[in-house]
Amino acid sequence: MLLLQDDVDRISGLGFKEEYFSLKSGGFVSLKNVEGRCVFHDGEKCKIYSSRPMGCKLYPVIYDVERNRPVLDKLCPYSEEFSLSFKVRNDLSRLYHRLLDERS
Repeated sequence: MLLLQDDVDRISGLGFKEEYFSLKSGGFVSLKNVEGRCVFHDGEKCKIYSSRPMGCKLYPVIYDVERNRPVLDKLCPYSEEFSLSFKVRNDLSRLYHRLLDERS
């Protein structure tokens, strides 16, 4: 999951060191995975749910770069329970462009 600087700052404010939860690759900052899951997922739930990154809040809506639009992640077993409302599509498009703007 890619992170905005706002996400990094909010999670760091919870007392987690940036090195613990993030990694940098290709100019982006993303959440680390441990044993196939997010570093904050304990196997049952997210440990930082109320402060989770914007991309997590919007999931399973993801940005399909090839199609240049938001889509539902086919890998999510619950994706059929979500809709691609105008608001969600708009929120994800703004997130995508903010991530590109913050890319170093």
